[in-house]
Amino acid sequence: MRNSKYAAFFICFVLFMVGSINESAGQTGSDKELLKDASGKELQEIISSYQGDKAVLVNVWATWCAPCIEEFPYIVDLQKKYEEELHVVFISADFPGQRSKALEFLQEQNVNWTTYFKTGKDQAFIEALSSDWSGALPFTKVLNKDGEIIASWEQGAEYEKFERYIKKAINN
Repeated sequence: MRNSKYAAFFICFVLFMVGSINESAGQTGSDKELLKDASGKELQEIISSYQGDKAVLVNVWATWCAPCIEEFPYIVDLQKKYEEELHVVFISADFPGQRSKALEFLQEQNVNWTTYFKTGKDQAFIEALSSDWSGALPFTKVLNKDGEIIASWEQGAEYEKFERYIKKAINN
């Protein structure tokens, strides 16, 4: 009887692990292009790659974060409005088991550019993105073409706040 309990536990554990692996493996090519894994260090390199070309808005969000979900459409609209001068870097901070939910949300929001899924340890990730960020979500920072930070904040924002800092970054 005791061995059968361990066997049942082991089988459940293996099925759970296979399901987790299959969730990532089951992504199509376009899904992988829409939501790529990235560490904080890799994201800093991606953000820096726009220096001299475009202003950048970085937004760290999660599907379980109500203010993140509320402000998300504003950012998508502004990316489309200023697409020649601005690049938005969305970073999902969802838990690994929620990756498919994050991908579904991006598709519902009509995001059609590469976004990122946080990997690595939380503290290293936070420190790589900003020394002023406590880790609270949502987190946004806006950089001008020279890579200088124009603004950063840790709470949800209205459309007007995003647009004000985007315009400042573009015209700076």
